[in-house]
Amino acid sequence: MSCLRNQEGMALLLVLVVVALLSAVVIEFSFSTLVDLRASETYRDRTKAYYIARGGVEAARTILAEDNNEYDHPGEFWGNPLVNIPVGDGDVSISTQDLTGRMNINFVADNRGNPLSGYHRFVALCEEVLQLDQFEAMALADSLIYWYNGDSSVVTPDDEYYSNLHPPYMRRGAKLTTLDELKLVKGFSQERFNLLQPFIRVVGDEQININTVSAEVLHAWQSSAAEGNVEIVFDRYDIDAIVTYRQKSAFEEIADVAMVENIGDRWSAAWVQGSVVVSGATYLVVSEGRIGQVIRAAQAIIKKNGNEVLSFKVE
Repeated sequence: MSCLRNQEGMALLLVLVVVALLSAVVIEFSFSTLVDLRASETYRDRTKAYYIARGGVEAARTILAEDNNEYDHPGEFWGNPLVNIPVGDGDVSISTQDLTGRMNINFVADNRGNPLSGYHRFVALCEEVLQLDQFEAMALADSLIYWYNGDSSVVTPDDEYYSNLHPPYMRRGAKLTTLDELKLVKGFSQERFNLLQPFIRVVGDEQININTVSAEVLHAWQSSAAEGNVEIVFDRYDIDAIVTYRQKSAFEEIADVAMVENIGDRWSAAWVQGSVVVSGATYLVVSEGRIGQVIRAAQAIIKKNGNEVLSFKVE
């Protein structure tokens, strides 16, 4: 009788072990299925959010294409951010900035190592934004000159610095193609890059748009006077007056600057002819597509003339 009970006990224990194992298998299978399901849903939502963000860029291109007047001011429709616009089962947010209001640092020097008018402007911008003295700012401008020098037979003062890095690399020997490349140039730390980024660009012509330029860049623009290129040098009060005026009213033509208090006809002698305009040429579009908690951000640089996409990336 005792033997029979032992056998029954063993059978019960075996059944419990089998049930536990089957339960573990079922739980593992259910968990794996849930993980796969979540991964599929995330992939689906990321794909949807990507196309929504891309659609936002196309919408911004359409808005820019339909802006047919002769000036570009952030008070126009293109300059107003569009936030959480419903799209299908998600939404999109779009912002557009005129890059023509920033300084093009590719005009610091030519590709033979000769400084251009942008050299003095960039030095002044570094003094203003980075709070550097003139010699420190000139050292940064010189680093750009060496980076741009396309003569491979020339050994620049910075070449040894690049060869001693870990890992080492060579200077490009050409103008910057992306703004992020600036972080590879000697002297441009991440902190300095972050401070300069809102004021600089590497696309388009050298001209700046008086309707969108910052006070910092406009002040640096006056440094062309260092070469005797202009007769009038606007002081900070003049520049602040220009920026304050355009916050209320756009400059529809460059002669409208004369309407700013205390400026008058002096504007015509303050800048190199043709270097300051009232319209934008290149624009930065940032579009965020959202599905639930999933967000994809797209950035594109648009050339307004011809509605051309110069660059496009998605994060």
